Amino acid sequence: MIELSHLEFSYGDRRVLSDFSLTLPVQGITALQGPSGCGKTTLLRLLAGLERPQSGTISGIVPGTGAILFQENRLLPWRTVKQHITDVLPRERQDEAARWLELVELEDEVHTLPASLSGGMGRRLALGRCLALGGSVYLLDEPFAGVDPERTRRILTRIRGLGTPVVLTSHQASVLELADRVISLDGPPLHRL
Repeated sequence: MIELSHLEFSYGDRRVLSDFSLTLPVQGITALQGPSGCGKTTLLRLLAGLERPQSGTISGIVPGTGAILFQENRLLPWRTVKQHITDVLPRERQDEAARWLELVELEDEVHTLPASLSGGMGRRLALGRCLALGGSVYLLDEPFAGVDPERTRRILTRIRGLGTPVVLTSHQASVLELADRVISLDGPPLHRL
């Protein structure tokens, strides 16, 4: 279990978490649902170790061992689709690129540059890069923005098959209905409904 206990976190004067506690299982897919700006992204950043709480504790996850997908795709305009995947793979795993591109249904775009991808394709490339990076847990911020529901279903089924725990945020019903559990949140400050 990942345990968040009595977390306090603020950006300057803006309090995002106040005495926030939550237990997350370390198996399956957990979806965090809530309005934009309630603190879901900050929660993922805290789980990833990119931010540190001003007080409280996080246990059950080692900072820096999870792979995080940001809301922005952060693609490099001069790198092809395949290069985005191989860039995060160690030399001995370079031959895995095709596997990750198939998982996110971009196997026919290996030589394509980001400027030629649709919004949904760019999102899937960013997701594939995150999955290829690997880690103890996948922390995915709106992973299927711009991706159609049927494709989302296929890709999320493949992600479940990887056996790595997933914590994701989403507003999409097609994503939430596929999760093993949905945690509804509101804020700020962030709190469970």
